[in-house]
This record gives sequence, C-alpha cells and structure tokens, in this order.
Amino acid sequence: MKKLGLGLLFIAIMVGVTGCGKNTPTVAEKKVTKKFQFSNAKLNLTQAIETEIEYHTQKELEIILNGKLTKLLEDNKILSENTQMNTLVINVNYQRRFVGDETSMPSDSLRYPKYSYSIEIIDTNKSINTINKNNLAFKGGLKMNLKVIAGTLRDKKYELEFIDALANTIVEDIKNLN
Repeated sequence: MKKLGLGLLFIAIMVGVTGCGKNTPTVAEKKVTKKFQFSNAKLNLTQAIETEIEYHTQKELEIILNGKLTKLLEDNKILSENTQMNTLVINVNYQRRFVGDETSMPSDSLRYPKYSYSIEIIDTNKSINTINKNNLAFKGGLKMNLKVIAGTLRDKKYELEFIDALANTIVEDIKNLN
C-alpha cells in the first residue's frame, strides 16, 4: 500500500511538472485566413538568347498567369474580396530556355523552363508567412519530352502548358497553408 501511495505521488508530481511546462506563455502565431485576397502576381521573364520566333512577352505571360491563378483560386473557393482576409503577394521568376542555349549552337526551339516563386501572406500590411520555391523545372510527359529532344517546340502555345503547371503548383502551396 505504501509503494502504491509513493507511485501515485510520483505520477502526480510528473503530471504537475508537465502541466506547468505546457502553460508557459508563448508568442501566439498568427493563423492565415481560409480565404485570400489576390489581385495580381508579378512575373519576371529572363532568357539567355534572342530568337527569330516570337514567343510571349513578359506582360503576356503575366496576364496569362494571373488569369489562371484567379480561376484556380475561385475554383478552389479560396479567393475573397473581404478585406478581413489575408492578402497574397506572388512574385514569379520565369526563365525561358531553348535547346542548345548553353552552347555555341542555340536553337529557337523551347525546352522546359525553370522557375521560382515566392508567396507572401499579408495581414493588415504585415507579412505573416512567406513560401519560397526555387530551382523548379517543368516536367513533361513522354510525348512532350520527345518534342523537346527533336527540337519541335517552336510555338508560343507550348508556354501555355508551362504556365498552367506553374499556376497549379502555386495554388497547391496556397491550399496547403490551411
């Protein structure tokens, strides 16, 4: 009986110590809202060479990206006009690449772009969270891989697939905030 009493006393002391540790004051983390305000992402386009083929301009790519982001945010029911919701500030670096652009014999044919982006979450003019993704590259399927190898991605329509994949990746990161 005496051993049982000491065991219970030991458990009570441990629970008390553990409980005190959990009640220590901590800095409250600001939670992100379930929906977000969003107006426009900024896109910075770079490429190593100039080509004879006319591809999308930086402004065109930015407009396409913003249209896709807005639609995806709406479709996922996470876009809001409520000023009480956090604001998304999205910056994208898009590196257009060409087959052979790192050699002395570049071509006008697209290869997979590289991109990076940041998503900053703003609450009442204060940044509360930032997501940074760097060194991302588009990964196509077998059919597109063969077109890259053959050097036949020679039209700006292919960039629509690249931007679509980028927009989906960005929105997935936003959805994972909650």
